Amino acid sequence: MPALKGQEKANNPIDYFVLDMLRKNGLAMNPDADKERLLKRVCLDLTGLPPTLKEMDAFLADNSPNAYEKMVDHYLSLPQYGEKMAVHWLDVARYADSYGYQDDNIRTQWPWRDWVIRAFNTNLPYDTFVTWQIAGDMMPNATKEQILATAFFRNHKYTEEGGVIPEEYRIEYLLDKTKTYGKGILGVSIECAQCHDHKYDPFAQKDYYSLLAFSTIQKRWL
Repeated sequence: MPALKGQEKANNPIDYFVLDMLRKNGLAMNPDADKERLLKRVCLDLTGLPPTLKEMDAFLADNSPNAYEKMVDHYLSLPQYGEKMAVHWLDVARYADSYGYQDDNIRTQWPWRDWVIRAFNTNLPYDTFVTWQIAGDMMPNATKEQILATAFFRNHKYTEEGGVIPEEYRIEYLLDKTKTYGKGILGVSIECAQCHDHKYDPFAQKDYYSLLAFSTIQKRWL
């Protein structure tokens, strides 16, 4: 790691490289944030809310070396932590409380939303978090919670328009599930493979329609 000079201080190995780059550009670290601003930052980051006056007073009065760590643990234990973290996953999973399309009527999708919040608040392991949402209904002796998790694939829009061709929209829903799996789980857009192969695409049409076929065999519906 780069060597420190003068009054420079590093709290972790990354700081050595940050300080080295700042030095090369004739810059210096900003002063350390005071406790009031530090608490506001961590509280907003973990809960989406500002700290209460009681929390602020307690933190300002705590001069122990692990005062900051104690506040981090405190905010991680609050139900608001799961609510804040769930927002990002709900966006990935295209969550909505209505059907979309023309009528956009209200639907009951909130039990899955609450499951996601609870998963964060109970620190459900990521592999379990993902597995249940993809194939919870296929787990041996699947529980109601595991089946509920598969609503990840059922957040797509539903049409209630009269006169539509059911098979057309059944395929539309399956395409939506496949695209959401690609972006949300694999972290890659796979729409191109829906209509053609391309030598630069990481997924071929065969891969795309294998994923599409998986969406059709989920056994249980909410």
